[in-house]
Amino acid sequence: MTMPRLTFELPDTVVVTRASSGLGHELCSLLVEAGVATVGVDLAAAQDNLAALAGYHHVGGDVAGEATWEKVVARLRYSGANRIGLVTSAAILDVGTILEATPAILSRALNVNIVGTALAIKFLLPPDDRSP
Repeated sequence: MTMPRLTFELPDTVVVTRASSGLGHELCSLLVEAGVATVGVDLAAAQDNLAALAGYHHVGGDVAGEATWEKVVARLRYSGANRIGLVTSAAILDVGTILEATPAILSRALNVNIVGTALAIKFLLPPDDRSP
């Protein structure tokens, strides 16, 4: 009996949030190195070593803002990408007790962690999958 093989293909383009530092930056570098066109999304500018790579495009903006995702979609349309992947590595973790949590702290975490991911999925969903 032969064992089944697990295989996968990387998409043509991957959108990565929090692309300017940490895990997101590292993933962008690895994806571009593997030949995958990569669109990084972050409030901060792209680091020089990433911005200089052919195959990388940076979109500056807030993941919780629709205007940011409109720019990402415009870039994807311009590039002609057919298969798109998404990595949502933007995240907020505030350490403290509930007694220290303010509405501003809670709102910031929810906007990045939940609203940003939901908007990414909403805007990157293929047109055929948008019907109710």
